[in-house]
Amino acid sequence: MKESTRRHLLQGIGEEQVGITTTELAKKIGLSRSVTSLYLNELAKDKEVIKSETYPIVWRLTSHDFHTLQDVFEQFIGSKGSAKSMIKTCKAAMSYPPKGLPVLIHGNSGVGKTYLAHLIFDYLNQQQANCSDNIVVFNCADYANNPELLSSTLFGHKKGAYTGADKDKKGLLSKADNGILFLDEVHRLSYENQEKLFQFMDSGQFRLIGEEDKVETANVRLIFATTEDPKEVLLPTFLRRISAVLELADYHLRPLQERETILRVLFLKEAKLLKKDMMIDRLIFDRFLHEKMSGNIGQLANKVKLYCADALHYQEDKDVLYIGDNHDDVVKVIYDEPLNQLVDVSKEMPEKLNVLLHSMSDVLELRETLLGFPLSKDDFGGETYVLKQIREKILANTKQIMGKVDSVTPYLEKLTTYLLLKDCIKFDHQPIKQMISMDYPRTALFAKKITSKLPAEYKKEARFLLSLFLIGSIKEEIAYHALLVAHGDTTASSIQAVSNQLCGNYVFDAINMPLDASIKDIVLEVKSWLSERDTSEGVIMLVDMGSLVHFYKSLKPEIMGELLVVNNLTTSFALEIGQQLLNHHTFYDITKNIKQKFITDIQYFEGFSNDRNVIISSILGYDIAKKLKKLFEPFINPEIKIIVMHFNELLDILDRENSDKGYLDTTELIITTSYLDNKTAVSSVNLLDILDEDTEHQAMKYTFRNTIHEKYMTDLTNKCIYFFSKEGLSEKLNFLNPEIIIKQVELIIEKCERRFGIKFNVKIKFNLTMHLALMVERTILGSVDYPVPTDLSLLKVNDNYFYSNIKDLLSSIEDFYRISISDWELYVLHEIIAS
Repeated sequence: MKESTRRHLLQGIGEEQVGITTTELAKKIGLSRSVTSLYLNELAKDKEVIKSETYPIVWRLTSHDFHTLQDVFEQFIGSKGSAKSMIKTCKAAMSYPPKGLPVLIHGNSGVGKTYLAHLIFDYLNQQQANCSDNIVVFNCADYANNPELLSSTLFGHKKGAYTGADKDKKGLLSKADNGILFLDEVHRLSYENQEKLFQFMDSGQFRLIGEEDKVETANVRLIFATTEDPKEVLLPTFLRRISAVLELADYHLRPLQERETILRVLFLKEAKLLKKDMMIDRLIFDRFLHEKMSGNIGQLANKVKLYCADALHYQEDKDVLYIGDNHDDVVKVIYDEPLNQLVDVSKEMPEKLNVLLHSMSDVLELRETLLGFPLSKDDFGGETYVLKQIREKILANTKQIMGKVDSVTPYLEKLTTYLLLKDCIKFDHQPIKQMISMDYPRTALFAKKITSKLPAEYKKEARFLLSLFLIGSIKEEIAYHALLVAHGDTTASSIQAVSNQLCGNYVFDAINMPLDASIKDIVLEVKSWLSERDTSEGVIMLVDMGSLVHFYKSLKPEIMGELLVVNNLTTSFALEIGQQLLNHHTFYDITKNIKQKFITDIQYFEGFSNDRNVIISSILGYDIAKKLKKLFEPFINPEIKIIVMHFNELLDILDRENSDKGYLDTTELIITTSYLDNKTAVSSVNLLDILDEDTEHQAMKYTFRNTIHEKYMTDLTNKCIYFFSKEGLSEKLNFLNPEIIIKQVELIIEKCERRFGIKFNVKIKFNLTMHLALMVERTILGSVDYPVPTDLSLLKVNDNYFYSNIKDLLSSIEDFYRISISDWELYVLHEIIAS
């Protein structure tokens, strides 16, 4: 049975939802009933159709999805991926009236040029298009050394045209009339034959060789193929007449998932031939997947056959054929599974997801949407070898960094499902990427680390998705970056895994250096690590090498903030420092604690920063300080760096300046949202003064004179007023309903005034409103509970005990949101009220 007949039969059956009888089908496709019955029984024997046991007999398709028959190009692996655009161009060229446009298929040997030409024929045949009766295939290389014979073969000849031409003979153009002529290796045509051919392309007419008068005509579609650069081997006049050039990539340049599908199909064909399931040694499968072969898929197919033949020689009596020596770690191929593209993507779901993905601008909303979207790998063909490798590499990287994998395992199923769809969905959501980078930098870095060894074509999407999914799993409040550096293949990473596991979070990075690595080599590695991080708050390094001073001096210029280098790398050191980082100890405290507890060499940068800087901190929380940094960045002199810190760190630094004069020599200004008991020479400003109509704004301008040009002050003032307004507060709340929470906290503030017998001014009222609203949201999302520096039960406001009264005032909001507000939040609240 011809392939075209088979397709007509299957298409005719598939178009009928309830099946079709033999007579109906014979009439539909234009064959006799007896021939149709014969063909149908062949299809039933091959399990492609099902025969009813009723009379008259009704025929239906088996479990083969009929959509694979509706578009024969879906058999071309990559038709929905890397070759999608090419197939679209091909269809457009084929459908152009009256008989399509000439097509040139370009690619190296073995990439599938002839296969694509036959698919084009099947497609046209299926569409019952003009010029689809037959396909004539000819390789121009067969007669490349005899241009006259090649001309005769193409165009035909008259009797006596040349010696040996003893009768008239039709050429390939005549044989292909009302069909397709596929000329492979078309670059082997002489220029003369190219000229004759493009004249035929223009007019549809040609002359037999030796014919002077009579003109022949043929209605032919032309498809050409070449392995050479068309511009170098074809006449420009010939090439101009070819409207569509289809580029086929080499096997090793195809996407990894497509290579897996190609490889599976090749093994599956052999499995069907032998009627045996196959278990392929993973090392062999992996080598075939990544091997670069000059003969591409053709050469790969021969290698697969050779391996199967070798295995069959020793296992002929076995039901399952093992390819390779390893029988435990294998890739399975089941011989009776459908021979079609193994990974198929439904169009509706990804399109809906695409619209959702790019309509969202909120990071957390997008995260919840992606995690909750009803998708499973089973919808698209199930787990693949490539996805399994990706999963294993992510788990291995996570285990190496964290000592365990529970932080990523809940998200791997969703991740690999979305990676299956990466060619259908645009995960390159730049605004969300930037927000994650700004608001969740440690999470983004961790996602980059655990995806670093993935195949390049999956790395970007995997990193984006994991940085989104892992939000909340990685602590962002750790102020300083910490690095372990050691000689040996696993020394630093082993201590990293243990320390991060015992600390319960991503605290340390690690660099393993070869035993023969020089200080220069190590410095280059560390500089690369530093370049990806915001070092304005500081860096702590534990190292196992000598030349500490040289090491320190080489790196300090690369770091914007403080640098602490400890010349002793042990697990106990790492754990001690890790716990202090988690408890938000300052650089000064960490250094002091290490000196007290351990005997080791320490190099500490004396002085807050080498560069001129402005410090921004807020009693309202670190998040507010970070948002203020974004507000001020466009206005502050770019030569001045902006350093954001927790409020308790700022207080520690001010204490340090009092005892260590000159520590803040390079600090121009401290910007806060409260008044400081600042006994240093550094100027400070309470931004809430902007809300006070009685404030002399000229004084504000004077304070900012060294950091912000006067012409920007009006614009900055307006932005600050908006920032410290109800509208501005609404934008800072990511989770709570602004209208509800603001009304709730305003009521608490009114009760607070009555309870403590005080009247708040505009600044304090707003400060309290903002603090209380953000405090509730922080608590709901799991805020950090810092140590409180005093006994809250002893604090008073206007002779009223603060702690018992404030707990009573806040009980309504705690009950409403089912939260318990921490003592640290209450301490900060006291500081605002007492001010």
